Amino acid sequence: MKLIVFLTALILLSPLRADEKSKSPNDPFAGAFFPPELVLLARDRIALTPEQLQAFQSSVEKTQPRSEELRVKMEQETAALSALVKQQHIDEATLLAQMDKVLDLERELKHLHAGLLVAIKNLLTPEQQTKLREIEKTGAAPLAEDAKKRLTDKVERIKEGAQQWAASGRDPSPIFKTMEEKVKPLLDAGKVLEAEAEIDRLLEQFKAEAK
Repeated sequence: MKLIVFLTALILLSPLRADEKSKSPNDPFAGAFFPPELVLLARDRIALTPEQLQAFQSSVEKTQPRSEELRVKMEQETAALSALVKQQHIDEATLLAQMDKVLDLERELKHLHAGLLVAIKNLLTPEQQTKLREIEKTGAAPLAEDAKKRLTDKVERIKEGAQQWAASGRDPSPIFKTMEEKVKPLLDAGKVLEAEAEIDRLLEQFKAEAK
């Protein structure tokens, strides 16, 4: 029980935020799409349906692994490019080839993210999009508080499920491990969607085994 309380406190103290990207006046995407984190945080206020939420989560979960893979590769190739340009003598063909590697990865990553943004926007009704634009104007801070409350309520339900496991003689340590090793790091990184998805999986596990 001490561990459950500790993990609950960690979640309450973890930063819940929607990514705020600077918008260039020459950016054709500026104001056209909605950050996935904002849609998740505002899901109650825009009345996102269970079907929309499921499709939303599916799109994000399908995109995330490849996005992370490309990000790591681009960091590596960018570091190699940086080391190359610092040499006293640079071979032009080698430099251009390395630049192409970085640009190719950047292009694929942008295409991937653009596809996700399009999929999310196409899920939303015109009314939901209007509400999201109004929310963007006022800021996401109130939504973060709402999300924190929602996550807190879910953690309380996980605590109850773990207590029921312990009372029945079942080892609840796998629940603690998931909370500590998966949920908390995601929250610390501001990845609210992924963190809540892990919490929902635990709740679904309790629900399935209660039948």
